[in-house]
Formats: sequence, C-alpha cells, structure tokens
Amino acid sequence: MKAFVFRSDKCDVCRECEVACAAICSKSANESARYAPFIKVYNSPQGPFLRLCKHCEDTPCVDACIGESLHRGPNGIIIQDEKRCIGCFMCNMVCPHGAIKTVMSMEKAFKCTLICGEEDDPPCVAVCNRDALFFDDFINTVKRRRNKKIRGLIRR
Repeated sequence: MKAFVFRSDKCDVCRECEVACAAICSKSANESARYAPFIKVYNSPQGPFLRLCKHCEDTPCVDACIGESLHRGPNGIIIQDEKRCIGCFMCNMVCPHGAIKTVMSMEKAFKCTLICGEEDDPPCVAVCNRDALFFDDFINTVKRRRNKKIRGLIRR
C-alpha cells in the first residue's frame, strides 16, 4: 500500500500542495467541496506538519460512519461516496489525524481519497519541488526509517 511521506525539514510552507489539491482534487462532480484542499500544511514552533488522511489500517472513521459513505477500497484506500454522507460528522470526531474536512453549509464531510489527477502521484506530490512530500510504498518507507535509526545507534 502506498502512503504519503512528509519531510518537514524540506518543507518551507509554500502551500503549493494545498493549491494543487484544491484546484484538481477538491472539485467533485457536484462541486460540493470546490476549492478547499484536503491536504493542509501548518507551521508550528517544532516546524511544519501535514494534516491529511493517512488511510489507516484501523479505520475509526469507517467504523463510525452511520451513512456508510466511507469504505475501504482497492489497495486499502479509504474511499468516500459523497452522496451517502448524511452530515453526522462522526467520522470527523473520531479521526485521529483531524484529516476529515466538514462543510457545515452543506452538512457534509469530505476527505482525501488519493484518486484525483491523471498521474501515478497525486497532484499535491507532483507540484512539490522541494522534495518534502512523497507518495511511496508504506512498508518500504518504514523499513528505510528503521534502518536509518539503527545505523545511527550503531557506533563503529
């Protein structure tokens, strides 16, 4: 399964990823979430951080969705059927990453489904020319991080 990899040390909070997401991904067929990015970059005293759906294996949002608008799709991706959303916002309340966007005027919740754009990489990744955002195989990413930490612990 692929997942987003964010390198905060490379991010300068330019927000080009947000603009690409809003322009390409947030335009739904019924224009319900138009021009509102699913990805958000925030700056904190510890540095930039990313708020985005992580497509968790343990899916509290899917379990809490009363209208059954959220379900696990191909390759473990959490897919949303906007038409089935009843606006209870339970998914938003239980999301551990704060990644589900609510549009109160429409009484709907929206999230990143990783299926926008025409390329292999989502548009938010494609526009990041600072190498701060990647879309890579999750298991390989975890292995690389683990190996890097191990190498840092071993002294020669």
